[in-house]
Amino acid sequence: MDLAAWDDCVDVVRLASDAREEYASAPGTLAVIASDPIPAGRVIARIPCQALLCARHCALSRHPAFQHVQASLTPVLSLTFCVLYEGELGDASRFASYLSLFPDVPLPLAWDPSSDEARWLRGTEASRILRRQEHAWTGGYKYIGTSYSELRHVWHTVGERIMLEALGARVSWAAFLRAFSSVSSRAFVVDLYHGLSMVPFADILNHGAPNNAQIESDVDAYSAEMGGTVDVRAIDSIDAGEEVLNSYGELGNAELLCQYGFVLDTKSGWERCSWDVRVPEECTQLCACLECDAPWIHHVTEPQQAADAQRASGDDGLPPAYVDAAGAVYDFAPVSHTNRHDRHCPIFIDASGRASWVLWRLALGLCSEHVYGYEAASANTALLPSHVRVACQRITRLCHARLSTMYIQHHKDALPPTSSSSTVHWAVQHAWQDWHLLRACLARYAT
Repeated sequence: MDLAAWDDCVDVVRLASDAREEYASAPGTLAVIASDPIPAGRVIARIPCQALLCARHCALSRHPAFQHVQASLTPVLSLTFCVLYEGELGDASRFASYLSLFPDVPLPLAWDPSSDEARWLRGTEASRILRRQEHAWTGGYKYIGTSYSELRHVWHTVGERIMLEALGARVSWAAFLRAFSSVSSRAFVVDLYHGLSMVPFADILNHGAPNNAQIESDVDAYSAEMGGTVDVRAIDSIDAGEEVLNSYGELGNAELLCQYGFVLDTKSGWERCSWDVRVPEECTQLCACLECDAPWIHHVTEPQQAADAQRASGDDGLPPAYVDAAGAVYDFAPVSHTNRHDRHCPIFIDASGRASWVLWRLALGLCSEHVYGYEAASANTALLPSHVRVACQRITRLCHARLSTMYIQHHKDALPPTSSSSTVHWAVQHAWQDWHLLRACLARYAT
């Protein structure tokens, strides 16, 4: 059964003939393309809430084995068990035709460490995200995403037993991992009632920055049971032949790769090369390059007035430089209050190679008595005060240290052919983006 047939079975209403599905450039993926112009505000599709694959609608939610542990599971893991259960039911599942449409999504957390794609990922922001997930799991603190170790722990402690009791048969670890990859790459929170859900048709919209469509749901418990819908609405006019794009959130390519299994062709405003001071090796690198002790790193903040002014001018990952009352320009990156990555890791280099305010003030404070000063580097390095010059040198030292850990830094002349697998393609593309970001930082702070 193809996607259109499945949509018809569950009463997905695609209004008029404005959009069609077709294969995108990446193997095994789909895209939604406008066949006719779509005006802003037009509802492109309405998906009945009863068609959502979520914990509320899954037969597994009625099994005591699952009910006993559901409250202790994260929404991602809870939905993963539901998707796995429905998949193992085969044709007996009312979601069988929908589940058969899911392509395999090989996420980086499950890549073979000796594979080509894993090698090209070394030293990148994505590789750091994976290590941070592992450290957060073992250290008992919160970070974005789910670690491989947590998946194995949950599967072996409760998952196998749940599936055995609910299905009367054993289910493989590989099947659980595939279900997790599907949930990670396709599911999103619909509303408070349904929570994290798989949404037919809406979940094949690709990510775009900027996006031209959005998913809408204003559903309460009563309307959900009485015919509520989730709508796909155009927020900008869409030309015929143009792809309909949703936004997955304020995500750089490292997060897109780890969670969704792909990267964009270009850098977004949310690209980051960051340092998480909770991870020992990252803290050690910071201390070595900035010549400081670990306690310093935890107490430096950004200048509130300057950062607030930048965020007010455009909190899109690349807000403009701050200009004070005297006309002095301070081109550093503020920490976004809405971006989850920035909140965890305020020490970073942004997409244009700018140091975050926190990183700059840390480097500057360590070589001057003005710990919380924020003098800006002049374009004329001959006029730089000595402490500003040293701060710039420390930031470039940090970039060089990071570049030295990247596989691509030492193998730029041995790039794989364009016919390589999609996972190798994504890994190389992400590595190049990080490499160029760090090189931009070196050029910016060169003294």
